[in-house]
Amino acid sequence: MTENQEILIIGNGSSVLDYDFGEIIDRFQNVARINNYEAESFKENVGQKTDIWFHGANKKVRPRNVVPNKVIVFVPSSVYEKFYDLMEVRIKERQDLDKSQYDLVPLEKIYEYEKLIQSDRVTTGTSSILWALENYKSVVIHGFDFFIDSREHYFDSKFKKWIYNNLYTLGKKHNTQIEMDYIHHQIKIGRIKLLKNHISSQ
Repeated sequence: MTENQEILIIGNGSSVLDYDFGEIIDRFQNVARINNYEAESFKENVGQKTDIWFHGANKKVRPRNVVPNKVIVFVPSSVYEKFYDLMEVRIKERQDLDKSQYDLVPLEKIYEYEKLIQSDRVTTGTSSILWALENYKSVVIHGFDFFIDSREHYFDSKFKKWIYNNLYTLGKKHNTQIEMDYIHHQIKIGRIKLLKNHISSQ
């Protein structure tokens, strides 16, 4: 199997804690994770292997001590346009990433994603799926909850989960319903597979 045959994208939704798929995840050819993912403390659920880091390049994404070999950066068009000539400096200052460490998705491609999802703030998770569909023959996903029931991530502290679920407007910057509908349609027509279904079909 060549490098771009298969990719598994691990979302940060709390549903990943419902499954002990860690060992299975680590056997995948390419494992991708998103923004502030946490693997070590949840390895039974989400594994540890990380080949690709999908990165939203916003101030909430923390720099990592160990940077995966492949980093894909998505920037909303409104931010891209405002800081077009300063993107490298901005990413370096915020994320401590040198240009040689990441691939910045072109503005024209961001426009395509935003038009498709009808939003000027497509989530990093959905952007990663759209990117993967163009670059891999098989796309498998796990842990994509789309902020429908809560904004929490599987690695958040109890206090942070309470803040998210009681004080924040759910997914207020993102059109999560359209994102979810689009991804569900891609699953229905077979372009995307859910990890639990992929496992049961093996």
